[in-house]
Amino acid sequence: MSTLIICKNSIAASPYYIEEASLNVYSLEELSYYILNNVYLLSSKLMSPELCNWIGRELKNQTLSKELLGLVQSNAPLHIFVGHILSANGYSSNKEIKDVLSIISTFENKSEPERRKLRADRLMAGDKLIDAVYEYETLLADDLTKQMSAVTEGDVYHNLGCAFAKLFLFDEAIKCFDEGYKRNHKKQTLYCLLYANKCAHNEEGFQEFVKKYQVPNDEIYEVNNIILGATNNEKIVDFDRAINDLLSDDSNRQSSSEVMTNIINSWKKEYIKLCKI
Repeated sequence: MSTLIICKNSIAASPYYIEEASLNVYSLEELSYYILNNVYLLSSKLMSPELCNWIGRELKNQTLSKELLGLVQSNAPLHIFVGHILSANGYSSNKEIKDVLSIISTFENKSEPERRKLRADRLMAGDKLIDAVYEYETLLADDLTKQMSAVTEGDVYHNLGCAFAKLFLFDEAIKCFDEGYKRNHKKQTLYCLLYANKCAHNEEGFQEFVKKYQVPNDEIYEVNNIILGATNNEKIVDFDRAINDLLSDDSNRQSSSEVMTNIINSWKKEYIKLCKI
């Protein structure tokens, strides 16, 4: 684990391996940390006899082990199972437990594609773009798309396009927005399709989609204005100004270079953060 966790309960000699996260945990505290920080990644796979037996054998907590086995055998809801784990040690606050169980109860009765979309959406919201891309692509590659409405499938393509666009992979984003709009027919997806073409400096592609989807002139005007507004970002304006100063005035070469270097470094940090897994 990347975070220091004080464990007051037993620590296992042999860890329990959580396959979905490729993670070993050695204590109830570490298991609780995983649950609290990956709630949208949880599924009924967590409710395994292997985990229950590991808690009894390695953590010497026979009482909790028997309780959890009973829940597995009775096919109890996931939030009840998780609640027993979180309440069995002092790692989680009452509010944290209540919030997590509330979240789990909102998605545990949804279909598998709906749950997986929620997980991917949560990763997107947390700027874990690489993980989100993997979740969306896996969902679209599986037969589970047959269980989704056309609109929902289009929304998945839309969100995948947004993830690619944030990573500056505009060609991939364009394909996703196009597939998304074919299915959900939402103006937001159409606009994103046009934005992505503009960001890719693909004027030919922009005009192609305008013609293909018969985009009216007032909406083209709106899209162009939004793109113009985005390029008036403070850092972009400062960067352009520094380049112009660098080209036009040798006396400001050092200060202009420093401004450009600082802005580039801040952009690099932001991008690296978005690419973290």
